[in-house]
Amino acid sequence: MNFLLLGIDSLIAGAAVCLLVDAKKRLPFAALFGIADGVGFLIGAGLGWKITESVTGAVGAGVFVVLGLYLLVVAAGMGKVAATWPLWVLPFALTLDNLAFGLAGDQATGSQLAQAGEQALSSALLALAGLSVAALLPRALPSLKRRVVATRFAGVATVLAGGALVMLG
Repeated sequence: MNFLLLGIDSLIAGAAVCLLVDAKKRLPFAALFGIADGVGFLIGAGLGWKITESVTGAVGAGVFVVLGLYLLVVAAGMGKVAATWPLWVLPFALTLDNLAFGLAGDQATGSQLAQAGEQALSSALLALAGLSVAALLPRALPSLKRRVVATRFAGVATVLAGGALVMLG
């Protein structure tokens, strides 16, 4: 069941930035969350380093806050092009929880490759769920169809997600 918990950040991130990801690119974006988390677990399992859960939580929350602030600055005046590239870095920046689980996880319950596959599938599906649910938001709030409003929404949502991750621990 840990593989579901490790994918929650993908669900939150997918929902937060959905409006900035083109509909045609949502499936590859969700798949990128899965690939990054699966690879992160395998790297963690192979390294032998020690990273505490509090450090990975703080870094994950920090990633959300930094991206959110960046998006808010972009929405304040920089432009559309500058707002999209960090979204594709987000899946890799959020792999620290999977990396730490690979370092400390119970490898006796199955093969590392099978565990990485479970985590990859969980993260990809949860990211896709977040992207899909948030795609319905413009129907309820038509102003979100405007790019600048969507960017502001994504910025606020990611900052709030960072705070939520800190509070949830």
